[in-house]
Amino acid sequence: MKRGRIKVTLYNRTLKEIDMSDFSYISEDIFSNRSDVVKIELPEGVKKIGNNAFENCNNLEEVIFPDSLEEIGQEAFINCVNLKSAVYKKGVKVDPTSFKGCIQLER
Repeated sequence: MKRGRIKVTLYNRTLKEIDMSDFSYISEDIFSNRSDVVKIELPEGVKKIGNNAFENCNNLEEVIFPDSLEEIGQEAFINCVNLKSAVYKKGVKVDPTSFKGCIQLER
């Protein structure tokens, strides 16, 4: 994986890379309400995921977090009803509402 890029797999299985070379923060609402996103791979260097960043991404199935992650904001993945995998390292500050409504998430 190229350093500094978010890898996004879309519903039709195409892969998009988004340049994040200057970011350590995933902005609030950046991917909210995107029904075409099925997988997100965040690069090393990302420290925080903002509130509602992936809200209502109803086809999102997997998120790969970097070891650099420190915090997941309020309702960051709320109502991602098909999210099955979201593994992050111990010690990450996770808001109690971050994964609200993620009914298939294995914890």
